[in-house]
Amino acid sequence: METNDAAAEFRPSEITQESVEAALKNDKGSDARLVSFTVQECTKKGDNYATLVARVIVNYTICETDHKASYVIKYNPRSFKAFEKFACVMFRKETLFYQYLVHEIQSQLQEAGQTPLRVPRCFHASLKEYQEVVFLEDFRPRGFRMFDRKKGMDVAHTKLVLEELARLHAASYLLKAKIPDLADKYPVLNLDWLNYADDARDVLYKTFSKQMDTVKDMLNKVGGYEVAENWLSRNKGRVLEILDIISKRVPSFDVLCHGDSWNNNMLFRYNEKEVPVEVMLLDLQMCRQTSLATDLTYLFHTSLEGHVRKTNLDTFLDTYFSAFLGVTEAGKTAVPFSRQELRQEYKNHLEYGLLLALMVTVVVICEGDINKEDREGFSNSVRDVLDGLVSTSPILRPRFLCMFDEMMENGIIQ
Repeated sequence: METNDAAAEFRPSEITQESVEAALKNDKGSDARLVSFTVQECTKKGDNYATLVARVIVNYTICETDHKASYVIKYNPRSFKAFEKFACVMFRKETLFYQYLVHEIQSQLQEAGQTPLRVPRCFHASLKEYQEVVFLEDFRPRGFRMFDRKKGMDVAHTKLVLEELARLHAASYLLKAKIPDLADKYPVLNLDWLNYADDARDVLYKTFSKQMDTVKDMLNKVGGYEVAENWLSRNKGRVLEILDIISKRVPSFDVLCHGDSWNNNMLFRYNEKEVPVEVMLLDLQMCRQTSLATDLTYLFHTSLEGHVRKTNLDTFLDTYFSAFLGVTEAGKTAVPFSRQELRQEYKNHLEYGLLLALMVTVVVICEGDINKEDREGFSNSVRDVLDGLVSTSPILRPRFLCMFDEMMENGIIQ
């Protein structure tokens, strides 16, 4: 087996000849013979937070005819000491999704005459602890690309995402007729950042409460946000209570959720006029059984500018409801909630969306200037960078400060 010099320059130990051969044969068949492969760093700085991603370019033969293929590989970064155990759980969840859950979902959509859920195919996975690796379909040859996460998604992008999330949620609801509780059949779905280890809640509390202090100080420097500052001070002790909402399963809204539904975890394909026409959902490492509203409020508060979210909220929820209804009607099952009940469930989860945005959106705003490799110094790094961006960042107000304005207007922060 030979590889070229470029491969030697970047070769994570998790990406072995054996794993590449396994992925190739699962994709192209047992007649495929691996000739060589190279490994490339797949994403730019800041693209990934919980896992690392590479691309493998494979040269192979079938019946002595030369071919080329490529795969996207996710592997364990083995960084952030406090979250090493959680990273292992995330790989278990994502592997579960690609090896089992997606087939359950696709079967429901197929039976209902619907198009398949738009997610990558998985060709190989290994769950060797702290050396986890997953080989996935590469969408780059099909013209898919990432959205610029520093730009809030517009209406067209958001509607595509909502329709696909609704199809995932609705198909899992149809699945209840065969599997009443996915979390009972697949217990790893019950694991989350709140319970993955004995000290999980303590680690999470310290992380979020420190971030709330950082944001409070930032708001103080901006000025005019005293109400929000007071809310952050009063509710710092409620961090775990707010996050616990993801484990509260309301029967009418209880579905399989993406769990990490922000625009960094999606790819889009565009037409010749650069209009988005198709979306692929990626990074299912946080999938869980809970209220569908957690995916919606997470998406809206981490991935949209305030004016887009505020002026189109009813339209967005209607888009989601119609897509959900389309799947359930095709599956000859009544939709379990009304449009008004969906709006109320969304509102019930606004604090959750706010808390997640305190982490995700701040990191996006500070991107490129913070040291994500040092978990101990992470919060201090965010604080230092954010101080310098208060008066200079062009996205601070449309992506972040506007969220506090809306929360105060809606009585969530008071």
